[in-house]
Amino acid sequence: MASGAPLMQMPEQQVMAPQALLAQPTIPVPADPTVGTITSGPGLSQALFCVCCINPMSCLGCFTKVDQNEQKALLFWGKYHGTLSEPGIYCVNPCGRELRSMSTKYNTLELKDIKVVDAKGSPVVVSGVVTYAIVSAKKACIDVENPQNYLRLQSTAALKHVTGRYPYSSSDGRGSLQTEGPAISAELVGILQEKVTIAGIRVVNFEIVDLSYAAEVAQVMLVKQQAEALVEARRLIVSSAVDMAHQAVVQLEAQGSRLCEEARERVTTNLLAVICSHAPATPTVPMSSR
Repeated sequence: MASGAPLMQMPEQQVMAPQALLAQPTIPVPADPTVGTITSGPGLSQALFCVCCINPMSCLGCFTKVDQNEQKALLFWGKYHGTLSEPGIYCVNPCGRELRSMSTKYNTLELKDIKVVDAKGSPVVVSGVVTYAIVSAKKACIDVENPQNYLRLQSTAALKHVTGRYPYSSSDGRGSLQTEGPAISAELVGILQEKVTIAGIRVVNFEIVDLSYAAEVAQVMLVKQQAEALVEARRLIVSSAVDMAHQAVVQLEAQGSRLCEEARERVTTNLLAVICSHAPATPTVPMSSR
């Protein structure tokens, strides 16, 4: 068996790297053993070919083509022999030969509406997108039954495992699903890569693209979020109102107004009532009685 470059070399394809594909796999996928341009196969295949080569037309079945971004796993009599990984034309003994093709182009997998339970026990619906490429025809075609289905199931398991460790949202500054997107994405890539290396898949990116509460708790959690937002807003309004009332008293006294303790309290009370009130303020004029 001779090894070397393919008989006919196809022009090299220019590959543009997408900007979104930033995450790198943590575990490299081992490359398949390659075969040469001319492959005669095992002894049985060679003997049968010598018998069949009496007919010159039988030699035409030796040639096989490998396209750009494609690999072909080569088997003789059901046993793996090597991988045709470079684009071009190969001469392979057709006796007992089997070729299993696999595309190595970038592909995406959408995980739609996966229900998980977050760290606080609330049901959450998460959607994600996995960007991947198959880099080993031998692992994808021989070591696993269905690489795409295998990737889907492992991606779902990884998504549930990682997102279940974070709360949907957090008001105390801790990490949550809403704020830790890049860190969660990197963790998902690492965990998923460990699971799918056996299938010859290289995970490029794994992102959460949609996040919401499950329908059965969505209304309740919306009311809770609104209540928390209202409390934070009221806290800010009261704090600002106290500062404004204090500054008003200081400025009045700085401009020559002499306020007694009762006047200070009245000014402060009125300003706090006006600033913190839900309804518009109604001016009143005190009438002194004689």
